[in-house]
Formats: sequence, C-alpha cells, structure tokens
Amino acid sequence: MKKILVAAVMLTAAVVSAAETQAVPAKGEAEAKAPAKVACENDCKDKKCAAKGKKKLTKKCAIAIALKHAGLERANVRDLKCEVDREDGIKIFEVEFESGSHDYEYDIDAKTGKILKSKKELD
Repeated sequence: MKKILVAAVMLTAAVVSAAETQAVPAKGEAEAKAPAKVACENDCKDKKCAAKGKKKLTKKCAIAIALKHAGLERANVRDLKCEVDREDGIKIFEVEFESGSHDYEYDIDAKTGKILKSKKELD
C-alpha cells in the first residue's frame, strides 16, 4: 500500500510539472510570438519608465525606442519632437526627428512601448 501511495504522489508531481512547462510547437506549427516587451532595454535611463514597473512609458522612453529602431543615437539627430496624442482611443507618443538627409516619424503605444507606425523619408 505504501509503495502504491508513493508511486501515485510521484506520478502526480510529474504530471503537474509537465503541465507547468511550456508546450513546444509540433513540426510545421508556427510559434506564437511573445508580446513586445516594454522598453528600457532601450536605455532610456528614466526612473519612471514602464519597463521598471511603472504604469506608463515616459517621453524619454518613447524617444529611446524610436532611436533604437532607427539605429541612431541622440547626438546624431536634430529637430527632435515627442508629443502625446490619441489614435483610435489609444494613447500614443508621436516621435519625429531628422538625421542626415532623412525624416523619421514614429507612433508608439504609450502603454506597451510597441511601435505602431514608423516612417523614414528623404528630406
């Protein structure tokens, strides 16, 4: 009886452990994409940033996201603007700047840090 009880406990632990691990997609199945992480891997260095447990992104963080996406550093851009707006009920940051002979425009979700729109044009 004792052996059966021990075996049942071990089997239950194995089932629970297997259920807690993430399923691996079968061959040919598409993997589900993880949601975009909120910034601060973008080096905004803002203590109020959402990536550091706060409730929203800051303008500094939105700028850092746009610059990282464009592959630029702050020192290499001019006419930098960042404004808060709403589109389709979603609060966004509109980030615009110039670098070299290009104009850049970004719409960034103020809650998640996800880039909703990006545009690069020649001056």
